Amino acid sequence: MEFAGTVYICPYCRVQRTVILLLGLVMVLPIAHHWIAKYVSSVIGFLGAVVAVNQNFMGWVKISKGEFVFNEQLYIDPFLLSSGSLFIIIGQLWLILGPGKGARDRS
Repeated sequence: MEFAGTVYICPYCRVQRTVILLLGLVMVLPIAHHWIAKYVSSVIGFLGAVVAVNQNFMGWVKISKGEFVFNEQLYIDPFLLSSGSLFIIIGQLWLILGPGKGARDRS
């Protein structure tokens, strides 16, 4: 998507998209609930979450200063995109770090 020029180019967005991709790859692997995969996913996921929160916080700083305006193209507004990526990254982490397959059958 970046090579085709179809996405908004910024370093924050690139990190968030990469983290979402890597967590998605972990989710489809059969070893997703192994402790090593969970640990690596936690590190990668929290990196992406911190980047998303920092980008979102910059929007809140602009709101506090009274300088905030939404982008003309609302679907590429950094404030909204960072909020959405934060929801996606945390959701992916919950799915990876949650109980493994068959955990309900053991109880």
